[in-house]
Amino acid sequence: MFRSRARLIVPLLFVLLSSAVYGQKGLKLDYTVSLSDPSTRQFHITTDIANIDQPELRLSLPTWAPGWYTVENYFKNVLRFRITDANGKVLPMRMVKKQTWSVNTKGIKQIRVDYDYRATVLALNQAKIADDYAFFTGIELFLEAEGHRNTPANVHFKVPSGWNLISALRETSDPMTYVADNYDVLVDAPAEMGKFDLLKYEVEGKPHYFVANPAGTFSHEKAVKFTEMLSKVVQADSKMFGGLPYEKYISFYFFTPPESNAGGALEHLNSFVAFAPNGDIATPEMIIGTAAHEYFHLWNVKRIRPAEMWPYNYAIENETPLLWVSEGFTNYYGVVSRYRGGLSTVESFLNSAASAAAGVEGNEVRNYVSPANASVSTWAGYDTPVAFGISYYTQGQNLGALLDLSIRNDSDGKYSLDDVMRTLYNDFYKKGRGFTTEDMISIVNKLTKKDYHPFYEKYVWGTDIPNYDEIFGYAGYRLNKTMQKAPDLGFSGRFRDGGILISRLEEGSAAQAAGFQKGDIVEKINGKPISFGSLQDLGGKEVEFTIKRDGSEQTIKMVVPTRDVERYEIVSLPTPTAKQRKIRDGWLAR
Repeated sequence: MFRSRARLIVPLLFVLLSSAVYGQKGLKLDYTVSLSDPSTRQFHITTDIANIDQPELRLSLPTWAPGWYTVENYFKNVLRFRITDANGKVLPMRMVKKQTWSVNTKGIKQIRVDYDYRATVLALNQAKIADDYAFFTGIELFLEAEGHRNTPANVHFKVPSGWNLISALRETSDPMTYVADNYDVLVDAPAEMGKFDLLKYEVEGKPHYFVANPAGTFSHEKAVKFTEMLSKVVQADSKMFGGLPYEKYISFYFFTPPESNAGGALEHLNSFVAFAPNGDIATPEMIIGTAAHEYFHLWNVKRIRPAEMWPYNYAIENETPLLWVSEGFTNYYGVVSRYRGGLSTVESFLNSAASAAAGVEGNEVRNYVSPANASVSTWAGYDTPVAFGISYYTQGQNLGALLDLSIRNDSDGKYSLDDVMRTLYNDFYKKGRGFTTEDMISIVNKLTKKDYHPFYEKYVWGTDIPNYDEIFGYAGYRLNKTMQKAPDLGFSGRFRDGGILISRLEEGSAAQAAGFQKGDIVEKINGKPISFGSLQDLGGKEVEFTIKRDGSEQTIKMVVPTRDVERYEIVSLPTPTAKQRKIRDGWLAR
């Protein structure tokens, strides 16, 4: 186990309004998050607002969390909401929208807003209180004073005795008080309190933290190795963009959460939150791919952002056709940064590009749903692209590689997709604006001296099949397609509690005939624990599966059938030209 260096918090009888936010002439905001009894599963939130100079003040709670593109309506978890003046007198209020309250502040300089927040769901876009820890992101808990988006705020914490605390917000001299420079920063920041493991390390002179929950589930040795690997990703991305855009960085990890809805990972301005398999099963090599993806989000979407999300409108859907860039390019650069950091081989890098192409071209739905349309559709439900049969993650990753090679070829190796991303960062984010598809095309056109509108019309807005051999041929490669046998398990799911929770069972499958049920947890295969690679070589074999159902163990034997699948691989041309070798060398440079 690794040592906890989080700050120990002792309960206070009263938290005074801090002077961490100083010199304010306008509105003054102080938020307090209190947790006195974890068994209630409720935070108590106090919002103190001073220096009011307007006849009406509207207070709003967000409806959705950036990065998790679905409406959640956090108001449903709010209890005992009230507003009082400086003397404790309850003020009348009215709801003008489902998550917006209006209060008459004519002649009133200071108010206090009190409410409880029910926190019972551990998920990336939810808040959770357990017996030994609590977790939230500001998006769930904190009200916005409308019209004061850019006002800084203090955040105070009161936590149970013996609990530790870590927050992505900026620290102050008071260990229980943090500062947010504005509301966007406030609601973006995760915070965890309770009993967890914490490892501190430095990259480029800046503190980084690895947080593991539950304590003791991910060994110290694994944690050290993971942070060493992530450090190489950090350095690769920093080199690409010219430095790190934060003063500290935190990786929040939950290993084997008991809740069935916990999974995935979510990016923030200077942190990310991720769920992973049991700490005995999870390895640094297993989780570094997700970490590299989330880390690149520091730039792509947290700072380089589609115009439709600049600024964020927390009250309604922020539809954009550019999530294939925000998520798909991040997928691509997650692979690139691991390769540039020396964590993967050339073969692995090429296999990732081939897999992305296979994920698109092996899917019939790619004929009907374009990357741009898949991006917009996600607001109908988080997994809507999957429900439609195609993912803008994979579509965008595939286009990222193709666009990268095309730019390199058309600029004779002078420019790449890196230059597009740097331009979006320097000329859009740093100048306080989002980008459109047309902005992106203009950048590419300028770099290549070629019109890329046809590329976007065919492959981004349209569903044409790219000429893979031509584009990969720019680097002296071709996309080779063969048929191979693969195991047909008849079920799918995700890792949970050290096994695979079956979430989908195919009708008429061998698995259904053998007795598998939705909700089963597959714990062992032929008596051995489950791993990511343990399902790949089962085709045609009789296999004994150990499952957990309704709290008890049982075994199911099944001959695993096979199915024919297309396998894609990128192979070198026999005699690449000098230009092809030049493009290849640039693409594969570390």
